[in-house]
Amino acid sequence: MAWVKERVRAGDPPRIGDMLEHARAERLGKISRKKLRDALLVDPAYMFNLHQQKDRLSSRSYRPVLATNLGYLHCDIGFFPKSKHYVTPKDFQSGFLIGKDILSRYVYLVLLRKNRKANSMVSALKTLEAMHQAAGHLHPVRGISFDQERSVVGKVVQAHLRERKIKFTAFKNSKSKAKLAEGAIRLVRTLEARLERKYNAGSTAKRGVAPRRWWNLLGEIATILNRQEIVVGNRRTGFSPEDVNSENSNLFLEALYKAAPDYRSAQFAIDPRHAVFKFSDGDYVRAKLIVTSSAVLGEKRSETNLTDSVYKIAKSYPVVTRTSRLRNEYLCLDTRSGEEAKFAESDLVLTDPSVTTSDRHRPVPVGDAPSPRPAGLGLRSGRRPRPTSVPKFPRARSGRRVPL
Repeated sequence: MAWVKERVRAGDPPRIGDMLEHARAERLGKISRKKLRDALLVDPAYMFNLHQQKDRLSSRSYRPVLATNLGYLHCDIGFFPKSKHYVTPKDFQSGFLIGKDILSRYVYLVLLRKNRKANSMVSALKTLEAMHQAAGHLHPVRGISFDQERSVVGKVVQAHLRERKIKFTAFKNSKSKAKLAEGAIRLVRTLEARLERKYNAGSTAKRGVAPRRWWNLLGEIATILNRQEIVVGNRRTGFSPEDVNSENSNLFLEALYKAAPDYRSAQFAIDPRHAVFKFSDGDYVRAKLIVTSSAVLGEKRSETNLTDSVYKIAKSYPVVTRTSRLRNEYLCLDTRSGEEAKFAESDLVLTDPSVTTSDRHRPVPVGDAPSPRPAGLGLRSGRRPRPTSVPKFPRARSGRRVPL
């Protein structure tokens, strides 16, 4: 590792293949690639740059979330991208609030507007409760789960939820695929694009009819989603979200368990002795990312795949996934803020807690290192570089060049 640190200090960090080749040239004996990689994972110059991205095809490896009672919602804030065809008014640039019942899949869409007299999120929650009563639901809104948004975890919104006796739960794993509201936002955008093409055809503009935009279509989109049959794992349940109520919720649960048995088994805690964990309680880890960077190791283009935040594992436990398999998860504590966060085992890697940021570990320039190329002198793609100086030849009277 001394040779590796010397090359990093000179601005030329070697790859793992170069390290193995150097070991063979120096006759250092047989070195395992896996052990070498494990040693580099905790090295300050390599921990942020080794190829250690998350596992692919993990869309069905999440833990299915289900509530046995109606009235518990997953909520999120959705936005529509900017369109070159029209300008979104300032009153509608805050997006929309979406709430989805965990059990019945009933969707509520509330337009967020800026209100100077009252908190916009409190007004949206009041509108959501009014929609809940207008839909004819006899059960109250019992709980709301949300990301740790500033507009939601503030004192004003929390005081309103306590006054309405609504339980609030903040998601600790912000990248979980089990959040129903986050998946419903994609369906809302897809339906909005279809309805906008339907209502804003060329003949509509010729008749002088005002075009309908996404803020005019939220009510119709919610109606379409609530009338579609609930399908779980390509199996039909025979219920739509608007059909599920307090009287037939038990029948819907039986149909759901029959279509997807893992929803039943995921509600029970699994003994940790039935799982083999990669990390232990008390280990220091970092979460994996997929972010490219060009200024982490000298001038080389590399990947910064770890967060700057360091976490300490407080608890490890297995869960049942959507495919009825076990997956290890960890409850971690941020060493700086003390906040809790949940991660899957494939999203974590061991780290050195003394290393605080990736920017501290750039190669130290040496005196004989070549100076970087000034900005603006890059080569044009597909062309050869022009010579810096052109040799001058004496010219004959005929205009032709003659050799010296």
